Amino acid sequence: MLARSLGSGLLPALLMVACSGPTSKGPTATVRNASLATALELQLVQEKKIDKLLPNALAHYEASGVTVAGGQLYVVFDGASAVAAIDTALDEGTLGPGTGTPSQYEAISATDDGRFYVMVETFSEDDTRGQVVALDSSTAVVSAAFTNTSFPAYNQGFEGVAWLRASGTEYLLALCENNACGDDEVDPGQGRVQLLALQGGTWVTRLVLPLPSSVTFDNYSDLALLDNGDGSYRAAVLSRKSSALWLGTLTTEPWMFAGPGEFYSFPLSDGDTSYCSLEGITFLGPRSLALVSDASDGDKPCKTEEESIHLFQLPP
Repeated sequence: MLARSLGSGLLPALLMVACSGPTSKGPTATVRNASLATALELQLVQEKKIDKLLPNALAHYEASGVTVAGGQLYVVFDGASAVAAIDTALDEGTLGPGTGTPSQYEAISATDDGRFYVMVETFSEDDTRGQVVALDSSTAVVSAAFTNTSFPAYNQGFEGVAWLRASGTEYLLALCENNACGDDEVDPGQGRVQLLALQGGTWVTRLVLPLPSSVTFDNYSDLALLDNGDGSYRAAVLSRKSSALWLGTLTTEPWMFAGPGEFYSFPLSDGDTSYCSLEGITFLGPRSLALVSDASDGDKPCKTEEESIHLFQLPP
């Protein structure tokens, strides 16, 4: 997801304070939390169950991706093709065109001209290519195109997507769920992002960008970008299994993720992991983030935080 500055009045007061500082240009000279072992805890600002915002709209709210555009949070669900639009104050939401049938939508990103791209993790059990669905400004489907990447197994493909435009060309950064874009047995420290461009009706991989080897996540759930205004981007990479976040820098000349970056964890509940199913992330500002969570495989406290929208800010 590529985020831009939001106008005043669109965020809760606490988030506006969090966004008021200058945009970060990347890691500072001295980084306190340059490894997962020294991660700092993010500060919760607000959260709400999605069924409180979209009552009776869907049977389940297994959120898989989120992006921000025009002061709204757009949320996709792998169990529905309808996309939710929710205000950033988490007061109300609506569903766009689509149905409540499974979609395998795993991530969403907004363009600079009001459109959206959605990533389908793998197309089917018989065809494990990733697929990109283009949506118009109302989130209605316009077209769909395959990527040229096939994965070892169904439901173990692309988990995140972020749109950007560089030198006049549209690109998608597609985040693989597993290390080395393989199966879930591959050792951590091999996160991979594929740089995709549309060519002849197919999203073709131009480059494979490794994440820094210090990003030793068990899996990768989503990525988000925030334009620094100088050709570089603040980059966020989320992990569901590790319940952690990495913030680094993406450069486009050359294309690379720069480290070491910074690591952040999520609040615990009586010492136990409670954010067990985080699937989507987007920037609301340089120091504030919106996340969404899927259904949880665990018991309480994981159940307490599932199928929700969460607003966090970086610690001071």
